[in-house]
Amino acid sequence: MDFLYDYFHGLLERIKYGKWQLLLLPVLFSIIGIYIEISTLNATYIPFENIAIKNALIPLIFFAIGFFVSVSLWRRYIWRFSANEKFLWNKDGFSFAFVLFTLAVLLQISAIWVDSGWDRVYVSKLNGYYTEAELKVLGGYKNEIVMLKRQLTVAGVTFQVGEIVKVFFMIFVAKLLTDMKIWGRGQIRLNGKFFILPLFAILPVGVLAFCMPNYSMVMIFVFILFFMILIQEMELKSRLPLLALVALPVLAVFFISNLDKDNSLVKIHGINRVWAYFQEGGIGNEQQNEALQAMADGGIIGKGPDNGTIKLRLFGARNDFAYSILGEELGMWLLLPITLAMFGFLFSCFWVAARIKVNNRDAILAQNIAWGVGIIFALNILFHIGVNLRLLPNTGQPLSFVSSGGANLTMNFFLMGMLVQISSFSNEEPE
Repeated sequence: MDFLYDYFHGLLERIKYGKWQLLLLPVLFSIIGIYIEISTLNATYIPFENIAIKNALIPLIFFAIGFFVSVSLWRRYIWRFSANEKFLWNKDGFSFAFVLFTLAVLLQISAIWVDSGWDRVYVSKLNGYYTEAELKVLGGYKNEIVMLKRQLTVAGVTFQVGEIVKVFFMIFVAKLLTDMKIWGRGQIRLNGKFFILPLFAILPVGVLAFCMPNYSMVMIFVFILFFMILIQEMELKSRLPLLALVALPVLAVFFISNLDKDNSLVKIHGINRVWAYFQEGGIGNEQQNEALQAMADGGIIGKGPDNGTIKLRLFGARNDFAYSILGEELGMWLLLPITLAMFGFLFSCFWVAARIKVNNRDAILAQNIAWGVGIIFALNILFHIGVNLRLLPNTGQPLSFVSSGGANLTMNFFLMGMLVQISSFSNEEPE
């Protein structure tokens, strides 16, 4: 009965006081994304039924899940690191967050090591789908084999596990920080838990992402954890060592950029992208150069809808270079307001988090999840635009709601479901 009470308690208030206008821009971005997907299909017909399911029905279902699973459930039925409570099962019930975290780890393990004889990836040069074993026989298709280790096929549907893992990881980190803030009586304090608990969260998913290898996803995990901790209220002595960690990636990039081209490290997947970014003729720059050229060709007014060419000549353009497709076809006069709308959307996400009245444990967790939602969207948008403008090395991050990809779009709307629900916390309690 307690479970049912927690589930339905405050449901009408969440529906009534939720900021539903937050959905306006994501829906607009999704419509733009549907256009990009349809315009880049190579099929002789457009599978409208599949597009409707992947781009509308499934995201709507996950939005509903994110909205209706109340914050009180995330708080009460969760793994808590307090004294006298068991590892997985405590007096309040089953641990939802630990289940999500475990599921995230299992998804990564399945993608990497489960027999992938049935798992196929599309190879543009061969114009077909091939298994890992077939690609090893053919040789010369190492990048495609790497992609197989990042995705999973369930019931005939293939999806990138990283998009799901980073959301579950964020929820788990939000609960850890909530507990740490409660222990610190409103602040994150420099003690054993300050170091141990965040490391406990990031090590499993980080190591497995490294094994894929998917170094850009490792970087995303680190940034999510770093910014979610940095945004907390904490003493200066706790903040200084955290800020000092910023020097580590700066030193790593400086070290990689100065490697000799014959160094064995340069050949490692991921590191070669960072190295090539600083080289005039580095291998791997072609995609970003193509993206810049496409936007230059579009100019001010653009080539017009469906008249772009980058989506035809650059494999994966509708995922990693959706921003360049828009720039080439729509021109700067439409790309600029779309970009401003994206930054306005990010502002609204952080605005929701900042306005939450933190007066109980539910509200603390809700605020941490809202910060996490905003951070995930900000990382996706900033990295995607930065790569397309060649301001950053190629990371392969999608443009939220716009880039083609079922898992990405689905989890984006799951995040929006939580954000709309959480936005009701900024209102005064009903009389």
